Amino acid sequence: MTLIITGLVILIVIIFLLALPLEIEVLALVHGHADLRVRLKLIYGLISWKLNKARGPDSEPVIQPEGKDDLAVFSNIYEAVQTRGIWEQIQLLLKRLSGHVKIRHIESDFKISLGDDYYTGMLAGLTIPLALILNQRFGADIRMVPAFEEDLVMEGYLKSSIGVRPVEVIIPCLAFLCSPSVRQVRKILF
Repeated sequence: MTLIITGLVILIVIIFLLALPLEIEVLALVHGHADLRVRLKLIYGLISWKLNKARGPDSEPVIQPEGKDDLAVFSNIYEAVQTRGIWEQIQLLLKRLSGHVKIRHIESDFKISLGDDYYTGMLAGLTIPLALILNQRFGADIRMVPAFEEDLVMEGYLKSSIGVRPVEVIIPCLAFLCSPSVRQVRKILF
């Protein structure tokens, strides 16, 4: 009997914690190496966890699988983006999350070059209007500067703060991750 009561108490505590608002603060720095810092704040900031992922000059090098070069990685990403139904699934996920995720702050400044002026211009043509829409919609401060005369470059930072109640987003995220098109993308990328 005590085992059942203990199990019920643990279940109630988990449901209670999932119903509380969670604030997610993200800081991503890219200057020669990637540095990602995430802070999760629960119970209005009384409890917080730091998650850091850094790759610096002193860290171990990433070993690519044999036969995989940068061109193959870009080819896989290109193939994944063209997977049938993936954009519909992304739109559906964004629609389901739109009322449940509150973006409190977004700030970024990136300098990007893909090594070729043509592709850098294409990327700028796609991302700058998106940045303008996000700036207008969320009061964000997003800047993206194309670096046409440089080799392959990505430098800058991203800071954001997002509020969410985990219980409201679990089902839409699980439905997205279990959809056939997302499973196909995972097979292509991983």
